Amino acid sequence: MENVIRYEERDPDLHKQLKIAYPRFVAHHRVLEWEQFLQTKFDLPDKQVHCICSTQAAKDLQRHVGFSHVNVFADEAFAVVGVDKDEDVEFKARKFLQHTGCRISSRQAEDLLLGAGVITGSDVGSPNPDAYESVLHKLTEKIGVRTNEDVFLTNSGMSAVYAAFRAIQDVQAKKDRTLWIQLGWMYVDTYEILNKFAGDDDNKIFIHDPTDLDELAAILADRGDKVAGIISEMPTNPLVQTPDVERLLELSRKHGVALIVDPTVSSIVNVDALPFTDVLVTSLTKYISHEGDVLMGALALQSESPFYDELKGLIAEHVEPPYHRDVQRVADQLNNIETIAETVNGNTMKLAEFFQGHSGVRNLYWSYGEAQIDAYKKIEKDADSPGCMITIDLKKPVTEFYDPCRISKGPSFGMDLTLMSPYMYMAHYDMVSEKSGREELLSYGLNADLIRISVGTEPIEQIIQAFEEVL
Repeated sequence: MENVIRYEERDPDLHKQLKIAYPRFVAHHRVLEWEQFLQTKFDLPDKQVHCICSTQAAKDLQRHVGFSHVNVFADEAFAVVGVDKDEDVEFKARKFLQHTGCRISSRQAEDLLLGAGVITGSDVGSPNPDAYESVLHKLTEKIGVRTNEDVFLTNSGMSAVYAAFRAIQDVQAKKDRTLWIQLGWMYVDTYEILNKFAGDDDNKIFIHDPTDLDELAAILADRGDKVAGIISEMPTNPLVQTPDVERLLELSRKHGVALIVDPTVSSIVNVDALPFTDVLVTSLTKYISHEGDVLMGALALQSESPFYDELKGLIAEHVEPPYHRDVQRVADQLNNIETIAETVNGNTMKLAEFFQGHSGVRNLYWSYGEAQIDAYKKIEKDADSPGCMITIDLKKPVTEFYDPCRISKGPSFGMDLTLMSPYMYMAHYDMVSEKSGREELLSYGLNADLIRISVGTEPIEQIIQAFEEVL
């Protein structure tokens, strides 16, 4: 826990030791090497250089940070931007890259370094169209779209969220609809997209409890003609809550509101959320890339949606496609995802049974929780498919549990390796570190010391034993 806090407070000594981390938060060393190479090549000592996936994303960065502070120096297969070396400006730029996931991938940076002779290694070859078609075919099947032309691969999960948001924003602005509704507590970068890019605070509405659709109905009855979209995770992160999808869809249709649904927490392998949305977004970094070594995402359009025709022509303008080697890596890992998911689902059910009623656990949150299971069953594909996420509220101080626990610590989920994370510290440290912030979190039903667990494929007896030792 001491290291977690040092990381969040940007302790320079700790960050020097941190070689590899989640790449939207800590840039991969190959990406940094390439950006530093370009900084020298373009002679930009007064600029912080970033490599962005496209000119479109670079323009969005300029618009967000300020055109006077960001210059675009090259536009090839990616955009090279220079950001003024000013603390506030650099921070704003870093947050944009984090939220939108539009930086080039480490594999692309590695190939660029090889091509420039900066590093040595073997030729990686040309894009493999068979890998791309294989991924599209399997995602078409898993998501349940009518045709693979309704699935768009993105270079990260957050890039998919951002593309969907931008496209719907474009469509609804023509109808004088600018309000956005966040349904329930969700992943930090998803709500930051609303915070940063939906405009004034008056344009954002936060419904704390995603299952309280009476509150949503009241808001839509009052202001529905001004609402552009609703974003909902199914289930949510980290409390694993699922709204009544049938009523949610009915309300959005009645009031002409576009609905974005993200089923990443349980994955497109376990749940079928497409019939209950206009745009489905998901991270392929979780579950699909179960070895945790590639960033990718996907976006899918619901063909029966009243927004389908308008969005179909716009989505491509906002999507940032993945690099071909990342596609190949995802194709490799898709081959055994069903076997991985079956093992993870079985382990999750047994671990939840262990936590249920345990004297050291105050509250247990998972998709089959008593208050959640009926709603979750409406999107579950097959029986006994809860997904990997379990969140527990401990009775003992978090450090006494976290520090000695032999479970691997990490911020992601959906891997074949079991992971645990003090989620609120990692995602919302600004709130956790202040008394007022902790009190606000409690008002949303969130204990700052929650432990989020991503159940893996190890023998369940080993997983349970590791937790039993520290509970």
